[in-house]
Amino acid sequence: MRIFQILAVAVISPVFCAASDYMDSVLTNLQGVGLEIRQLNIQSETFQLSYEDVEEQALKSLQDFDVRLLSSMELDVMPGQPYLEVAIDVAHVQGPSHIYMVKLELREMAQLERPKDRTVSMSLATWERKMMGVANRPEKVTEELASLLRMFSDEFHSHNLPE
Repeated sequence: MRIFQILAVAVISPVFCAASDYMDSVLTNLQGVGLEIRQLNIQSETFQLSYEDVEEQALKSLQDFDVRLLSSMELDVMPGQPYLEVAIDVAHVQGPSHIYMVKLELREMAQLERPKDRTVSMSLATWERKMMGVANRPEKVTEELASLLRMFSDEFHSHNLPE
Protein backbone atom coordinates (compact mmCIF):
# COMPACT_ATOMS: atom_id res chain seq x y z
CA MET A 1 0.00 0.00 0.00
CA ARG A 2 2.87 2.40 0.82
CA ILE A 3 4.36 1.90 -2.66
CA PHE A 4 1.02 2.85 -4.23
CA GLN A 5 0.94 6.12 -2.24
CA ILE A 6 4.51 7.00 -3.25
CA LEU A 7 3.74 6.18 -6.89
CA ALA A 8 0.57 8.32 -6.80
CA VAL A 9 2.47 11.31 -5.39
CA ALA A 10 5.24 10.88 -7.99
CA VAL A 11 2.72 10.78 -10.84
CA ILE A 12 0.50 13.65 -9.62
CA SER A 13 3.22 16.07 -8.42
CA PRO A 14 4.24 17.33 -11.87
CA VAL A 15 0.58 18.12 -12.63
CA PHE A 16 0.29 20.37 -9.56
CA CYS A 17 3.65 22.00 -10.30
CA ALA A 18 2.61 22.76 -13.88
CA ALA A 19 -0.70 24.22 -12.71
CA SER A 20 1.03 26.45 -10.16
CA ASP A 21 3.24 27.90 -12.90
CA TYR A 22 0.19 29.68 -14.29
CA MET A 23 -1.43 30.77 -11.01
CA ASP A 24 0.17 34.21 -11.35
CA SER A 25 -0.30 34.41 -15.06
CA VAL A 26 2.16 36.09 -17.39
CA LEU A 27 -0.93 37.27 -19.23
CA THR A 28 -2.01 39.63 -16.43
CA ASN A 29 -2.00 43.30 -17.53
CA LEU A 30 -1.19 42.33 -21.11
CA GLN A 31 -2.75 45.02 -23.32
CA GLY A 32 -2.43 43.21 -26.63
CA VAL A 33 -0.04 41.18 -28.76
CA GLY A 34 1.77 41.28 -32.04
CA LEU A 35 1.64 38.34 -34.45
CA GLU A 36 4.44 36.49 -36.21
CA ILE A 37 3.95 33.43 -38.35
CA ARG A 38 7.06 31.38 -38.89
CA GLN A 39 7.75 29.85 -42.28
CA LEU A 40 5.57 26.76 -42.70
CA ASN A 41 7.40 23.44 -42.67
CA ILE A 42 5.31 21.27 -44.99
CA GLN A 43 6.93 18.07 -46.17
CA SER A 44 4.30 16.98 -48.67
CA GLU A 45 3.52 17.48 -52.33
CA THR A 46 -0.24 17.16 -51.85
CA PHE A 47 -1.01 19.14 -48.67
CA GLN A 48 -1.92 22.64 -49.85
CA LEU A 49 -1.59 24.97 -46.86
CA SER A 50 -0.25 28.44 -47.51
CA TYR A 51 1.22 31.15 -45.32
CA GLU A 52 -1.71 33.35 -46.34
CA ASP A 53 -4.25 30.73 -45.15
CA VAL A 54 -2.57 30.58 -41.74
CA GLU A 55 -2.26 34.36 -41.45
CA GLU A 56 -5.89 34.86 -42.43
CA GLN A 57 -7.07 32.33 -39.82
CA ALA A 58 -4.88 33.83 -37.08
CA LEU A 59 -6.02 37.40 -37.76
CA LYS A 60 -9.68 36.37 -37.95
CA SER A 61 -9.44 34.38 -34.72
CA LEU A 62 -7.74 37.20 -32.81
CA GLN A 63 -10.46 39.57 -33.96
CA ASP A 64 -13.29 37.10 -33.20
CA PHE A 65 -11.86 36.37 -29.74
CA ASP A 66 -11.39 40.08 -29.00
CA VAL A 67 -7.62 39.99 -28.49
CA ARG A 68 -6.09 43.33 -29.43
CA LEU A 69 -3.52 43.05 -32.21
CA LEU A 70 -0.74 45.59 -31.75
CA SER A 71 0.67 47.44 -34.73
CA SER A 72 4.44 47.21 -35.28
CA MET A 73 4.83 50.76 -33.89
CA GLU A 74 2.81 49.91 -30.77
CA LEU A 75 4.75 46.69 -30.34
CA ASP A 76 8.09 48.54 -30.43
CA VAL A 77 7.12 50.72 -27.44
CA MET A 78 5.13 48.11 -25.47
CA PRO A 79 6.99 46.79 -22.40
CA GLY A 80 8.27 43.31 -23.21
CA GLN A 81 7.18 43.61 -26.84
CA PRO A 82 4.72 40.66 -26.54
CA TYR A 83 3.89 38.78 -29.69
CA LEU A 84 2.29 35.47 -30.58
CA GLU A 85 4.44 33.21 -32.70
CA VAL A 86 2.75 30.52 -34.79
CA ALA A 87 4.72 27.50 -36.01
CA ILE A 88 3.25 24.73 -38.17
CA ASP A 89 4.91 21.47 -39.24
CA VAL A 90 3.23 18.97 -41.57
CA ALA A 91 4.63 15.69 -42.89
CA HIS A 92 3.08 13.12 -45.22
CA VAL A 93 2.49 9.78 -43.54
CA GLN A 94 0.54 7.48 -45.85
CA GLY A 95 -2.20 7.92 -48.43
CA PRO A 96 -4.05 11.16 -47.72
CA SER A 97 -2.89 11.21 -44.07
CA HIS A 98 -0.49 13.84 -42.77
CA ILE A 99 0.84 14.29 -39.27
CA TYR A 100 0.88 17.88 -38.05
CA MET A 101 1.99 20.00 -35.13
CA VAL A 102 0.69 23.49 -34.48
CA LYS A 103 2.51 25.51 -31.82
CA LEU A 104 1.48 28.87 -30.39
CA GLU A 105 3.89 30.80 -28.17
CA LEU A 106 3.63 34.16 -26.48
CA ARG A 107 7.16 35.55 -26.73
CA GLU A 108 8.42 38.53 -24.77
CA MET A 109 11.70 40.32 -24.28
CA ALA A 110 13.27 39.42 -20.97
CA GLN A 111 16.46 40.48 -19.23
CA LEU A 112 18.67 37.80 -17.78
CA GLU A 113 20.98 38.79 -14.98
CA ARG A 114 24.61 37.79 -15.31
CA PRO A 115 27.56 38.13 -12.96
CA LYS A 116 29.36 41.48 -12.71
CA ASP A 117 26.15 43.53 -13.15
CA ARG A 118 25.69 42.46 -16.75
CA THR A 119 22.28 41.75 -18.28
CA VAL A 120 21.37 39.97 -21.48
CA SER A 121 18.12 40.75 -23.33
CA MET A 122 16.42 38.05 -25.37
CA SER A 123 13.03 36.94 -26.59
CA LEU A 124 11.64 34.07 -24.50
CA ALA A 125 8.46 32.03 -24.65
CA THR A 126 6.38 32.95 -21.60
CA TRP A 127 3.25 30.99 -22.60
CA GLU A 128 3.07 28.02 -24.95
CA ARG A 129 0.54 25.48 -26.18
CA LYS A 130 0.73 22.97 -29.02
CA MET A 131 -1.44 20.38 -30.69
CA MET A 132 -0.50 17.37 -32.74
CA GLY A 133 -2.61 15.05 -34.82
CA VAL A 134 -3.35 13.50 -38.17
CA ALA A 135 -5.11 15.46 -40.88
CA ASN A 136 -6.33 14.62 -44.37
CA ARG A 137 -7.11 18.24 -45.24
CA PRO A 138 -5.45 21.61 -44.58
CA GLU A 139 -8.58 23.03 -42.92
CA LYS A 140 -7.99 20.69 -39.98
CA VAL A 141 -4.67 22.43 -39.27
CA THR A 142 -6.18 25.92 -39.41
CA GLU A 143 -9.02 24.72 -37.16
CA GLU A 144 -6.42 23.57 -34.62
CA LEU A 145 -4.73 26.98 -34.85
CA ALA A 146 -8.09 28.62 -34.12
CA SER A 147 -8.50 26.29 -31.15
CA LEU A 148 -5.09 27.28 -29.75
CA LEU A 149 -5.91 30.95 -30.24
CA ARG A 150 -9.19 30.35 -28.38
CA MET A 151 -7.18 28.87 -25.47
CA PHE A 152 -4.93 31.92 -25.45
CA SER A 153 -7.92 34.24 -25.61
CA ASP A 154 -9.70 32.48 -22.74
CA GLU A 155 -6.63 32.75 -20.50
CA PHE A 156 -5.93 36.30 -21.67
CA HIS A 157 -9.46 37.46 -20.82
CA SER A 158 -9.61 35.57 -17.52
CA HIS A 159 -6.51 37.46 -16.32
CA ASN A 160 -7.52 40.83 -17.78
CA LEU A 161 -11.08 41.34 -16.63
CA PRO A 162 -12.59 44.77 -17.37
CA GLU A 163 -12.76 46.95 -14.28
